[in-house]
Amino acid sequence: MNKILSIITITALTVAISGCTQTDGNQNGDNQTGNIIEISNFAFVPSEITIKSGETVTWTNNDSTPHTITSDSGNELDSGSISPGQTYSHTFNTAGTFDYHCSIHTSMKAKIIVE
Repeated sequence: MNKILSIITITALTVAISGCTQTDGNQNGDNQTGNIIEISNFAFVPSEITIKSGETVTWTNNDSTPHTITSDSGNELDSGSISPGQTYSHTFNTAGTFDYHCSIHTSMKAKIIVE
């Protein structure tokens, strides 16, 4: 009986601990809300999305060259260089319009509207 109770306790603790994993939303990570932007053919696709405050956006670099996600003004977005195949996620906690670009390829522009 004690062995079964121990197994149940360990299983419950493992499930509880795994559910407590946290990221700050400003680094590479898994997208939790389905707001995905692809970087493809030197463009952000889609180039504009509207989300709710508290939601996370994930960019995936599907190009053959590095790109960045960089705020046009302020410092809300600053991914650094994202290599091909990598992702960057950011959680938007403030309502507003966030225009951004790739600092390597400055003709690449897009925006996030947070309600």
